[in-house]
Amino acid sequence: MTSNPVSGAAYLLQGVRLIGRPGLRRFVIAPLLVNVVVFSAGIAAGVAWFEGFVAALEARIPSWLQWLDWILWPLFILLLLAVVFYGFALVANLIAAPFNSLLAEQTERLLTGRSPNQEASLSRLLKDLVPTLIDELKKILYALVLAIPFLFLLFVPLVGPILWFLYTAWILALQYSDYPLGNHGLKLKAMRRRLKERRLLSLGFGAAVAGMGMVPVLNFIVMPAAVAGATALWLRELRVSNRSPGPHQSRVATRYLALVIDHLSGHMTGELMDGPQRGQQLDQVSTEDLLDLLQRAYGSDAASAEALEVYLEHERGHHLRRTHPQAPRKVERGATSRTPPPLVRMTPDEARAVLGIAPASSREEVRAAHKRLMQRLHPDRGGSVYLATKINEAKEVLMG
Repeated sequence: MTSNPVSGAAYLLQGVRLIGRPGLRRFVIAPLLVNVVVFSAGIAAGVAWFEGFVAALEARIPSWLQWLDWILWPLFILLLLAVVFYGFALVANLIAAPFNSLLAEQTERLLTGRSPNQEASLSRLLKDLVPTLIDELKKILYALVLAIPFLFLLFVPLVGPILWFLYTAWILALQYSDYPLGNHGLKLKAMRRRLKERRLLSLGFGAAVAGMGMVPVLNFIVMPAAVAGATALWLRELRVSNRSPGPHQSRVATRYLALVIDHLSGHMTGELMDGPQRGQQLDQVSTEDLLDLLQRAYGSDAASAEALEVYLEHERGHHLRRTHPQAPRKVERGATSRTPPPLVRMTPDEARAVLGIAPASSREEVRAAHKRLMQRLHPDRGGSVYLATKINEAKEVLMG
């Protein structure tokens, strides 16, 4: 995974390319129209106000100071770009929030072939309208409160404007990442945690959005481009936490792979621990290579085969023909029929990793973590028998 500002900025450029794709164009229309109307109204109101201000000023100053117009207008243009972008961007995002969520969903469908929600429809848009607007208001309140110290620092020469730009970059990264992350159920606190883990990457993306927003004409497409770019950023960089498994993650380690399940989004990722591609992230390995590894695991490590099957079905949509839970599965290229070795009972450390709890967790915390995970990962709720078995085993190990 990359983690530098340049890589973050590149995702905005990718968003510009994505909104031109045939599958996304119709979802770009509404955010684009909102952006054009709001920004045009803001610029027109600003110009009208400033023309009145200059006329009133000229009536009060002597004629030999008329040359001040040449200084005031460039300063006003810079101020207008900043005020319109920072202020009216919040208004535009508030109005277009439901449409931006749909755009993020369709961008994810285009990039992965899967959607985080049901089909986009007018009825779903109306249903999500009020909750989406409430979330937008919470973000605006967070941005306004956080802005107070930066506004005071803005008067510090040189340092103040730089800090204000970084503040703006952070707020914009949070603003546009909210659409893809919100589609997966992440709330404001969880979003901030994810972005802080990849701070430079996030700031690079937000800075690119801020820069494009101050360029005339380009600022009209910045909203849909930022939504599409943030979706690509979520899928490739932010979807799984960069930290060790914690309160919102479970980790299942086998001989061939370490599988990480994110409780907040439901997504799985991990790392290959053995084989020719050892050390690579699962999402960087092709399905064909994973199927080859699965055949090898059928004959040598049943636990790895179970975990790999769960990942392939959940993340790649590759459904396998199962036989007995402890017997080798059949895949299209055929698998060995050797009996796998008996499964080894997990250690307490492994059990805590599965439940995502700290070493000093109490028995009550073990029960609470078990209950929470079963509610999310039970087979009847979109999980799998394998994961439910691991969660139950982890509880048994820790509860004695």
